[in-house]
Amino acid sequence: MRSLLLVTASALAVSSVPSFAQDSSSVASANTGIRLTFSGQVNRGVLFADDGVSNETFFVDNDNSSTRFRFTGEGDFGDGWTAGVNIEIQAESNSTASVNQITQNTGGGSSFLSERKLELFFENDKFGRLTVGQGDTASNSTSEVDLSGTSIVAYSGVADFAGGILFRDGAGALTTVSVGSVVTNLDGLSRQDRVRYDTPSFGGVTLSGSVGSDGIYDVAARYNGNLGAFKVGAALAYSVDTADDETINGSVSVLHQDTGLSLTLAGGSRDRELATDLRDTTFGYVKVGYQTDAISSLGQTAFSIDYSVSDDVAAVGDEGTSYGIAAVQHIDAIGTDLYLGVRNYELDRPGSQFQDVTAVLAGARLKF
Repeated sequence: MRSLLLVTASALAVSSVPSFAQDSSSVASANTGIRLTFSGQVNRGVLFADDGVSNETFFVDNDNSSTRFRFTGEGDFGDGWTAGVNIEIQAESNSTASVNQITQNTGGGSSFLSERKLELFFENDKFGRLTVGQGDTASNSTSEVDLSGTSIVAYSGVADFAGGILFRDGAGALTTVSVGSVVTNLDGLSRQDRVRYDTPSFGGVTLSGSVGSDGIYDVAARYNGNLGAFKVGAALAYSVDTADDETINGSVSVLHQDTGLSLTLAGGSRDRELATDLRDTTFGYVKVGYQTDAISSLGQTAFSIDYSVSDDVAAVGDEGTSYGIAAVQHIDAIGTDLYLGVRNYELDRPGSQFQDVTAVLAGARLKF
């Protein structure tokens, strides 16, 4: 029923638009003071997974950057103030984070459509931006700063690549332990219903804070700028979730614009407040990338290799590791990325043995 309502609402929104503007991404709004834009992307691929005993092939939506569509609107109302809205709906069938050896088709049903962002904002160049509704908390994406050009298939959230795949034990029996349950990037509070404030940029630095329901809150600092030949992006966050767990996390990515070489680092730690929960979850991530315009006239070509380690995510003593290689070809003329990635997952748990999982993901993302 929820999916039906979302589809119906989207159809009504499109059908009520009187005309398209010259720019195909913009549409006229019934309120002449609002500039309305419709955009989105489709990201589909083929996932191959080897769990040490069997091989499976899945036709998937890439959870690194899922299929979605959005309506955004902005209007100016004097003295440098802008008001706007953002409605973003995810339409994800057979997510790479969900499919596994038992459930190979998760498409359709009530989970096919889900809201990502339902928010409004007020913004001024001097005073910053205030956002109300469901959307990114201040700490969301602070573990994911990445200038390598390959984040569509390889980034610090290594679980998104093949997170639903189940490990097999040393004897070859399928377990209930999934890849996604033992690796993490501790990326703050994700998207929530919250109030968020962002300061204006001061020399490339922006400060943010948000407060949500059930006592959650977070603060973050971000930097984007150029230092000589280097392009630099960085983020650092502190957050408290509904269980009063405290998380500190961040990431930094540096791109040498003359050579196309990049280095990305991310890490974080979560302090559990519940006395019966002895996990002290940490993660670390490192990635080396190279991007060039010399290989193809279609657009930039990017390559990367990365390594991630997560400790005490599902259980005390767990160590989940992953390493991968990736290649992405950008096609500028049609807003499309072609990608190929190979990733290996390992789990070490005291008293247990698990076989490695190897996954290959190939696909394309087209933005509109």
